[in-house]
Amino acid sequence: MIPGPDMVIGCPRCGALHRRWSLASGNTFGAVLWSDGWFEAPMRPLPPLVARCMGCHAFFWVARAVELGHVDRVTSQCGETFTTLTLESTGARRIEVMQRLRSDLGMGLQEVKHFVAQLPARLGEYDHLGTARHIADRFEELGARVSSTRIVTQPDVPMPPREWTEAPQVQDVSEALFLDALREGLATTSDEERELRQWAWWQGNKAYRRDAPWVPLAQRTPQVRDNAEALMTLCALDDAEHRWMHAELLRELERFEEALTILNLPPFPALEPGLESLRDAARRADSRLLPLPAGSAPAVEP
Repeated sequence: MIPGPDMVIGCPRCGALHRRWSLASGNTFGAVLWSDGWFEAPMRPLPPLVARCMGCHAFFWVARAVELGHVDRVTSQCGETFTTLTLESTGARRIEVMQRLRSDLGMGLQEVKHFVAQLPARLGEYDHLGTARHIADRFEELGARVSSTRIVTQPDVPMPPREWTEAPQVQDVSEALFLDALREGLATTSDEERELRQWAWWQGNKAYRRDAPWVPLAQRTPQVRDNAEALMTLCALDDAEHRWMHAELLRELERFEEALTILNLPPFPALEPGLESLRDAARRADSRLLPLPAGSAPAVEP
């Protein structure tokens, strides 16, 4: 995973500035697909879906915010390092040093005479430290004195405005905040509502992906149970992914017979062997969140 620049975005309502991270590249090594449909890829995390504005406190869709520019998090990689060599003095073997200037650096006779008369004078700039060291050694073995200076240059890149670099980072939204966003009317279509409710469910299950003792949806707060019920009503039974979501919600609500009824509806294309894992858990009255074999269900893409 290689981080990209921070993108600077403005709140659609008040214009307050925020930064959101980006990825230059990522991969799915070590990824895990969970029974609730969450695809966890440590080397390719999903960007924030929504955010609460730090200015007006309204919720907004991060991907829909206007991008104003970007702030590079690492700028040192853009610099160049080189070594400058300076001939300080020729020492007692002046004629030999002058001959080496001609042979090693390609100077003409008059150029060498002028060069030596102006000491200290710069021998040259070198990208590789080893090359600079070799040239310095060649002159020092004749008794000349050579100094070196390491210089790091930065390209002439305009600095971003201070308000961009000081803008707060967009933070991941918790289950409770996703539910707040729903109550405040962020979703304007059924698809948006389903997406927000699904993310609230995923965030509510987050701790259980890290060995926290399992608590079924049926035993969580009324708000969490209400979200699960509302999400099920938004799942179309003629859509395989929606049926998977509906069945998993029923299983986590400990309504195992209803879950099995949906899991047994044909067809469920390309969802094996995860489908059989869910059926087996429902038959055993097991409501726990499950990691599934790769390829069991469609993964969520960034």
